[in-house]
Amino acid sequence: MKRAMRFNKGKPKYSLMDLDSFEPMVRVLEFGSIKYERDNWKRGMPVTEILDSTLRHIAAISRGEDIDPESGILHVGHLQCNAMFLAHTLKNHPEWDDRATKVKLKGI
Repeated sequence: MKRAMRFNKGKPKYSLMDLDSFEPMVRVLEFGSIKYERDNWKRGMPVTEILDSTLRHIAAISRGEDIDPESGILHVGHLQCNAMFLAHTLKNHPEWDDRATKVKLKGI
């Protein structure tokens, strides 16, 4: 039997991801869609605000706190969201990049 042709060389292999691990992120996105509005984050925001939020959640995890007291969702879900927000903002909204020092990397 001859296999169908596919031209996938160099394309991302999403099958490498554990999709179940992203449930906390989805829960945070659902929480945010109620608190703000759906896809509000896609408008972009200051990069330093994203980094501040990321570091607050890292600090909470470092202190042994797993659940964010406001949302009731795992801090790791907030970290996942912040990572996505950061990637989206840097790629699509360079006007929101307010870091004091900027060294641009290829591929972003």
